[in-house]
Amino acid sequence: MLFKSLHSNSISATMLTPLAVILLWLRYFVVDIAHFTVLDNPSMPLWDVLILPYFGYSSFTAALASLILVILTGVLINTMAVRYGLIRRQSLIVLLVYALLTSAFLSVQKLSPVWFFVFFFVAGLNRVFGAVGKRKPAVSCFDGSFLLGLGTLFYAKGLFFFPLLIIAMGVLRLLSFKTLAASILGFLFPSVISYAWYFLNDQGWWFYEVISENLIANPGQYNHTIYSKGFMALLILPTTVSLLVTVRQMGAQKIIVRRYYRIFIWIVLITAALVLSPFFSMEIMPLSAVGVSMIMVNWLELLPRKALREAVFIVLIAAIIAGQFLLF
Repeated sequence: MLFKSLHSNSISATMLTPLAVILLWLRYFVVDIAHFTVLDNPSMPLWDVLILPYFGYSSFTAALASLILVILTGVLINTMAVRYGLIRRQSLIVLLVYALLTSAFLSVQKLSPVWFFVFFFVAGLNRVFGAVGKRKPAVSCFDGSFLLGLGTLFYAKGLFFFPLLIIAMGVLRLLSFKTLAASILGFLFPSVISYAWYFLNDQGWWFYEVISENLIANPGQYNHTIYSKGFMALLILPTTVSLLVTVRQMGAQKIIVRRYYRIFIWIVLITAALVLSPFFSMEIMPLSAVGVSMIMVNWLELLPRKALREAVFIVLIAAIIAGQFLLF
């Protein structure tokens, strides 16, 4: 029983899960590609200064950085799932499902500014989750928004996902004038400091133009083949079922757990809607997978028949492995 074996806190499962993630990223290390990184939008200053010189000129360093980011992000999502009672037993299953969902397309696996943004987004969301029950939630809301603001210095279009953090605050009953003001200040702080730096170096207008170009840039759309269309259809089906099942069983959950799930559902719905716009493409799949991985694990746990659960999990893995050979 593959799902049952991996969905446990045993030493073997804990060791096998990171190994499986590394194997899913092996293609990126060995495939011969002309471009090691993906820039669907004009590069941001932090990308040019901190990332490109150290990770962008070698296929190995680019693949290694992408692998580290998917593991860090997946571990953070998994930690949230365990800490806030979103999965029924301690394991690294959410990390594995997140890595599966983001490893089929090579263009998604490639190192890009989106990976850095998603890591900071999840870290910020984790801070907001942790504000529940605190006497001064505005501090955690400021921290969470500050982390999201740092992410936008890598991926400027992350600005459009700031409302997701506000929605999360509202769902968790944290939203007030004080927490809203703290969130706005925290989100703007990294950009204001960056602009001040470039302004003092007579590059303020250039920084403004870079931000503007990023916000309105059309990244282009993925050129789908019959294989990619079939894979997306196969992925959309369990995602839809997971959404419906998660919504249906919310009434049987604790109120706070119900609210956490609502936030992940919002992530899925908003990212799905934005993909249909000309300003986003497959680039935001790592962000969409944050919500999908959580609700899909919840659905797999709720399946009444063990044989069906194992079959669905194996089909998902088989589809991802096939995608490794057919999707780019």
